[in-house]
Amino acid sequence: MGQRSQIFVRYEENGQKKMIARYYQWNYGERMISRARYGIEWLKDMYKYTFEFERKLYRILDTNFDMIDCVISSDIIKEFIDGDWENDGYTLNNFMFYQQDNNDGKLFIDVLSDGTIKYAFLDYNNKKIMSGTEYMKWNRGKNWKNPTEYFDQEDVDICIKNIKEINKMATKMTADEVKEFMETDYS
Repeated sequence: MGQRSQIFVRYEENGQKKMIARYYQWNYGERMISRARYGIEWLKDMYKYTFEFERKLYRILDTNFDMIDCVISSDIIKEFIDGDWENDGYTLNNFMFYQQDNNDGKLFIDVLSDGTIKYAFLDYNNKKIMSGTEYMKWNRGKNWKNPTEYFDQEDVDICIKNIKEINKMATKMTADEVKEFMETDYS
C-alpha cells in the first residue's frame, strides 16, 4: 500500500508542549528530505507565531516544493480521538509512535521556544536515529548518490543541497532528546 511514513512536529505554546502528527503515503527518501528542508525553513521563519502552526504547517509539509507535488496527509491525533483508541487501551503516544504503518521512517522536528530547531530521522521501529545523509543511506542504500532510472543526477544534487540546508538550520537530536520527545505526554 505505498510508501508509508510519519512527520511529527513539536512546539511550545504558552509553556505547554504541543504536537502535530501527520501520516503520509508516498513520502520516502528524497521526498522526506525535501519536506524536512522546507518544513524546517518555514518553522525557522514562523517560530514566534505558534498560533499558525496547527492551521498552516500541515500544508507546508504536504507540499514537495522540489517536485512540485502535493500529497494529502492524515492527522494522527484526530484519528486517535475519532477512533476512540483510548477505550481500546492505547495511549496517544503509543498510537502515534508505535501503531502507525511505516516502512520509510519518521521525521521528528522539535521547535524550541527560542527558535532553535532540532530534528531526527528515525527508522520504522524507532531504533535508529539518523541525519539526512544517514536516512538516505538507510532508505535508498549506501549508493544513494548514484543516479538511477528513477533518481537522476539532478534529483541527487537537489537532495544533497537540501541536506546541507537542513544542517544549517537545525541540529540533529541526541538519543536522549528523541527519548524525551517520544515520552512526553501529549494528551
